[in-house]
Amino acid sequence: MAPRPRALVELPSPSVRFAPDFRARLGRELARLAAARERREGAGRAELHGAGSEFVGYRPYRSGEDLRALDWNLLARLGRPYVRVSAREASEDWAVLLDSSASMGVGVPGKLQLAAEVATALAALGVARRASVELWLDGAGPRCVVRRRAALEDWMRLLEGTRAAGERGLAVLAGEFARRRGAGRVFLVGDFLDLDGRELEALVRPSRELFLAQILARTELAPALGAARFVDAESGRARALVVDELQRASYERRLTAALARLAAQARRRGMRHTTVTSDTPFEQVVGQLCG
Repeated sequence: MAPRPRALVELPSPSVRFAPDFRARLGRELARLAAARERREGAGRAELHGAGSEFVGYRPYRSGEDLRALDWNLLARLGRPYVRVSAREASEDWAVLLDSSASMGVGVPGKLQLAAEVATALAALGVARRASVELWLDGAGPRCVVRRRAALEDWMRLLEGTRAAGERGLAVLAGEFARRRGAGRVFLVGDFLDLDGRELEALVRPSRELFLAQILARTELAPALGAARFVDAESGRARALVVDELQRASYERRLTAALARLAAQARRRGMRHTTVTSDTPFEQVVGQLCG
């Protein structure tokens, strides 16, 4: 069969549109995360460290730092070293690497829609925690940087103007971003279908935390039985076949193995990782990564 021209490949959900209630939901989720954080950290009120330095959270311990800065209670509880951070020193940079390749237009609702909602919630959370947050979309460097809540409107307008297209997914973004030394927290949001373990490994730094939000369409997890026409959203190549129980079982085994490899690498490297379907509420995804 001759490849189908790319111009004729119709994706079910190639664009992003924030619902009218998205901002209200976002506000409630930020409040919930803030309350949960206060409960975890103890007194439920701002703590002061040093001369007028407001406590704002924790960051991973960096090799060579004074061991007196360690929070020994967190080390005992989590098995990983963290230091307390005051507002004076909380100039942490975050980065969100968002897959906007053609494969993200698959699904109803589309994978790109949920990815955009998750990315926006992460940006809002970063601003609330006094971080600067960069958005990476296509490997050409940061497309938007937010440091204040008002800048989130620009972030959202940019995402609503983004369409799932092309082949530059998380592998390209990770390759470009790996050359940078900054960003204490890096969030990868996409389907991870083009990313292998080596590209993910290149992002690891001693002072960096990595968060992985893998979004798949339900049709990718369990293809329907019977006659079907499969189209590669990024190349335009198509194949018609009849899916039987044996073929579906083989596909599901390979997919399960790929998901297990990613989850194992995340555990081994201390990354926060979740795999969800595109109809999952963004609050659930953000809660699993940052809650």
